[in-house]
Amino acid sequence: MKTPASLVIAAIMLSACASASSAPPSDQDQIEAWRPIIKGARLHHVHLNVTDRREAIAYYLKHVDARAETFAGTEDAVWVQRSWLLFNEVKEKPPSSAGTGINHMGWGAPDPRAEFARQKALGATFDPEIKDIGVGLGGPTAKDFSFMYIIGPNGEIIELNTDEDDNFGHIHFYNRQPHTASGWYGNIFGLVESDPVFPGHAAHYGIGDRMSRRHFGNVNTIFSLDRSEGEIKPTSGTVIDHIGISVPNLDAAMAAIEPYNITVLAPPATGGPGWRHAFIEGPDRVAIELIEDHTPQPKITD
Repeated sequence: MKTPASLVIAAIMLSACASASSAPPSDQDQIEAWRPIIKGARLHHVHLNVTDRREAIAYYLKHVDARAETFAGTEDAVWVQRSWLLFNEVKEKPPSSAGTGINHMGWGAPDPRAEFARQKALGATFDPEIKDIGVGLGGPTAKDFSFMYIIGPNGEIIELNTDEDDNFGHIHFYNRQPHTASGWYGNIFGLVESDPVFPGHAAHYGIGDRMSRRHFGNVNTIFSLDRSEGEIKPTSGTVIDHIGISVPNLDAAMAAIEPYNITVLAPPATGGPGWRHAFIEGPDRVAIELIEDHTPQPKITD
């Protein structure tokens, strides 16, 4: 049965009215709809400069939850649940990462006091030893939140802090503008903003102004205000040289970031059989390796 012409005309008029009454999407709306700029990104690795790869691997296997694996079938490395620790051997001890955009990396400790005792028995170097900052952040009823720093074999800072498991838990960035840096990682790679560690107390203690946290898969990225007066140094060449982020297609990723005035430190190149990479610079001179990796990956262990 045919629809009467009068009903067709009415439907067209109603559709036109509806289109006229709804404003077209703004530029910002369209930007938000297309984010993240690089689709399908995930944390691939943290890359350290070390004087002795075997010694470094042995240290991580002993001190934190980690497993010895071989990256791309050729390079001895460490697997931490869903990502890698990779090591570049250098002749001299690398400079500290203090004063760069990456301050340290951290693992969880379900029982921090027992973990402190374990690390002490292992001969760990602490700076500082265990501290409970839960009361200071949240008042006398706050939950326990303890942390300690151990110093790795090449001077890298490793935090162990209260958490529900002992997995590789976070990368801690220091930034001149932490919320801007946090937003950059969210916009480029899709990191999802997470709640503060102490909900309800962040504003009172000023944490909200100087810290932002985002999830990158199973790892937290923490962006904190750097109050130093000197120039922030590049991460390249220091003990925590760079972070690696895997992308489904390297050429597509490079094309996607081209309009955004991002510094390219090294153009796409073949890294080895089954993987290609390029280097870009993130906020506060953090070197970021974009890697298209088709090599076999170890089993997820978290």
